[in-house]
Parts: sequence; structure tokens; C-alpha cells
Amino acid sequence: MAASNDQVPRLALLIDADNISSKYLSTILSEVPKHGIATYRRIYGDFTDPQAAGWRTKLLDNAITPVQQFSNVKSHKPGESAGKNATDSTLIIDAMDILYAGKVDGFIIVSSDSDFTRLAQRLRESGMHVVGMGRNQTSVSFRRACTTFVNIELLASREEAADAPEPDTNDTSNAPAELTLKDVERVVAGIVRNNDGKGEDTPLGAVGNGLHNRYPDFDVRTFGYTKLSKMIGDMKRFEIVENGGIHYVSFADTRDLQSRVTAFVRERLSKEPSKTMQLSALANEVYQAFPNFSLKDAGYAQFSKFADSIKGVKVVGANRQQARLVK
Repeated sequence: MAASNDQVPRLALLIDADNISSKYLSTILSEVPKHGIATYRRIYGDFTDPQAAGWRTKLLDNAITPVQQFSNVKSHKPGESAGKNATDSTLIIDAMDILYAGKVDGFIIVSSDSDFTRLAQRLRESGMHVVGMGRNQTSVSFRRACTTFVNIELLASREEAADAPEPDTNDTSNAPAELTLKDVERVVAGIVRNNDGKGEDTPLGAVGNGLHNRYPDFDVRTFGYTKLSKMIGDMKRFEIVENGGIHYVSFADTRDLQSRVTAFVRERLSKEPSKTMQLSALANEVYQAFPNFSLKDAGYAQFSKFADSIKGVKVVGANRQQARLVK
């Protein structure tokens, strides 16, 4: 079953709670809209286990259905939870039931467990698009069995590195909170950035779908607007351009801002006796001087990469934690 060109792919999001930490939930949910809309959102594990406490507090707020699986047999393997095999079996059975129901175009399997390799292969054999999400330790067999594999551990670390210096980095998927314009702006930026990476324009309609996918309760009237285009147009970070009767969202021209930031960095380093500063301190000063500057919008995931791109500046040190002004 394949989605038509004008239809957002419908996906089944299946999470292995015994194998993935709840701290990655925000990264997982932010990644889903890049592949489609999760019509099934299920998580599998023994939620009576104290180790699952982190998941219990987040499921309701994110509309994820828990599938409780008690241990059938006690595991004697070091570091393996007692209900692991039972959990895997339940997820696999559900995946096949969903496949045969014929209501989805693909699956997102969140686990680092190689036991799901055959499931991914079987789903692909049935014409399904299979997105795997797991940590660094995920086996090569499972990675290659999927149509696409996302390293959530690497993705989370990059997001943290890029967002850490910026103010107001609240994670609304981890705790109950009122949706803010900053949250909306962050999602819109992610959608535009993802399309830019693929060399594609971003229609306003796609932005609206992405926002509703990430936040089903999203409503522009909550923020005092009647049109999405007006709300986004008021955000200095974006601009809306009409082409052929279709409105497209893109990042505002920030070339002047980036020029001022790079000049600021060079000037700031020149004032140091050693012409060298800690990157963290330099980054903080940049964000204080230019609160509208976004590292991600500039095309970088790490401040060190951005600093290294500035003419006359070089990132140095054993751990690349210092910026130095060079000739």
C-alpha cells in the first residue's frame, strides 16, 4: 500500500520501551513528521517495572498507547529485563496485525534490538517503508534491514549541542505545558530545515500539516491569529513567498545577520591577549549580542563548525574547545 503524491504517508510508530530510554522521546516525536503521520502510536514493555517510571509520566501527555507485557519467563542474561522476549513477541505480533489490516503505508520501529531484523525485512517484502530508530549500539543487520535508519543517540546529541546556548529550550513533549509560540517556531524551523536539506521548497500547507502532526491541539486562534500565514509572517525568523498561487515558507534572509556575527567573533577574539577563547564562552557572548541568531538556520549543528567556517578563525585544542584568531 503506497500513499499518493498528495497524501501524507500513514505510519505505525512502535516503540520498544525495554530497549529505548524515555529521554529520547522528544527526539523520536520530532523525527516522525519527516516521514509521515503516526496513526498508530504504541509502546511495549512492562510498565510495572520501576525502570519504566520515566515512560509512565510521558505517555498520556503524548497520546502514546502503552501495551503492557508482563514477564512470561525470568531472564538470566546480565542486563536483560525479565520481560524482554515477551515484549519483542508482542510488538512483532501487533506489527503483523497492523500490516494485514492494510491501513498504513509504513512503520517506524524504535529499538536497538537486532531481534527485529527479520520483522523489518518481512515488512519491506510487503511493500512497506520501514524507518528504524535506535542508538549507536544498534546492530548492522537491523540498520540495513530498514528502508531508513535514524541514529537517535547521535541526533539527540546534535540537537542538544545546537540548542544548548540558545535561550528557552523547553521540551514540551517531556512534561505537561501550554504550547508557546517558541514551540511553534521550533517545529516550523525543523520542517523548513528538513526540506532545505533535500533541496525542496516548503509549502505553507506542509507546515500546517507538520504542526498538527506534532501538536494535534495546535490552533492559530490560540495565539490571536485567524491565519497561519499571518502568524508565521510575524515571526522574524521566516518569510512567506507566493509563487504560482502557492505560498512557501523559508528562512528570512539572514546574510546580513551572519556577517555581523562573524565580524563580532573576529573582533571579540582580537581583544584577547592570546587571541583565543573557550568556544562555550564565545558562543554565550554571541547569543547575548545576537538573540535572533540561529546556529541551525545558518546550516550548522555545532558552534565549533560555525566558528571554523569564519575566515581568520580556527578551532583548536585537543577536544576542539577553543577558537583562535589566525592570520
